[in-house]
Parts: sequence; structure tokens; C-alpha cells
Amino acid sequence: MKGTCIRVRTPLSLEDARDIVADFVNRYNTRRLHSAIGYITPKDKLQGRAETILAGRDAKLAAAGEARKARRKAS
Repeated sequence: MKGTCIRVRTPLSLEDARDIVADFVNRYNTRRLHSAIGYITPKDKLQGRAETILAGRDAKLAAAGEARKARRKAS
């Protein structure tokens, strides 16, 4: 947290530090993808959207594979 939050935006007061940390925690939990939980956000995992997200990724990969096969076959 120090290297990616506090040192990057030096807080000038205690309230400023609280705001910086709150922004970091919000970003960490709602936007940052976590490798340990399948490259989804903790918020998505807690709200039960993990399976839907992973299924969507699998569908996109399958479609891309089929498109690649079709391009190779056409060449």
C-alpha cells in the first residue's frame, strides 16, 4: 500500500490520508483484477458474478478459436 498509494500521493493531513486510503481500497476491491480469484474483482466475487464472468470469457475464447480456425481454413 505504501508504494502504490501513500508515497505516490503524499497526504498533507490525517483527513487527506484517510481519503487517499479510502480511494485505494475502493479501487483495489472494485476495479483491480485479482489472480488468486480468477482475475475478477473481489466485489464481483462477493456479489456472485464470478461464474457469469468466467463463462463469458470461455465463450469469447471459444468464438475466437473458431474464427481462427475459419481464417486458417480459408487461407
